[in-house]
Amino acid sequence: MPLERPKSLRELALEYLRARIVDGTLEMGQVLSERTISEELGVSKSPVREALAQLRDEGLVSIEPQKGARVFSLSVAEVEQICDFRQVVETAGFELALERDPGGLANAMTDVVQDMSKTRMSGDKRAYLALDTAFHSLIFEHAGNDYLTASYTRYVGKIAALRTLLSQLPHHTELSFDEHLAIAEAVRNGQMEQIRRLLAEHIDRTRKAYIDAMALLESPPDHGLRA
Repeated sequence: MPLERPKSLRELALEYLRARIVDGTLEMGQVLSERTISEELGVSKSPVREALAQLRDEGLVSIEPQKGARVFSLSVAEVEQICDFRQVVETAGFELALERDPGGLANAMTDVVQDMSKTRMSGDKRAYLALDTAFHSLIFEHAGNDYLTASYTRYVGKIAALRTLLSQLPHHTELSFDEHLAIAEAVRNGQMEQIRRLLAEHIDRTRKAYIDAMALLESPPDHGLRA
């Protein structure tokens, strides 16, 4: 068994920042300071700067000359585009996965939904949101198309961060869980038309919830990791 390669300082900084953005510890619009982050991690500014550049490519961070880095913010137009993107790539992923590995996808989704139910009961919101992200990633794991997977993976962090925001809305998690349960059942039954309909409803409700949640972002915080 080959030895696992130690993570570089850039990778450690990247994972640290991505996780804190996704789970909402670093809030949308929050100012980020290379110096403060490097001090927290005990590394130089160089790997932090490289990590921020990668997060910019993923859409999780914006970087402006002379102004520095901030956690991404949302506009209604971008919300619409993200939801359109998800609708297209997830539908395509489902079609391929049901062609190529229907049993594997069904079993994996059933397992994740069962775990989601347990975490809901325990009240572990972060674990539930991680499982929500895992549920949708399963589509691409079983689709067997690296290009489709890469397209989705590029923005999976941003989509996960938006899920964290939406989890603050009343009844969102309950409705989301019921939708995942229905999708998993349709996958088990091989009902692509039902999956297409359920996915469209799921993403459309999410689209509307994003827009409702924009009120939470009207005054982006300016606290936290500053110079």
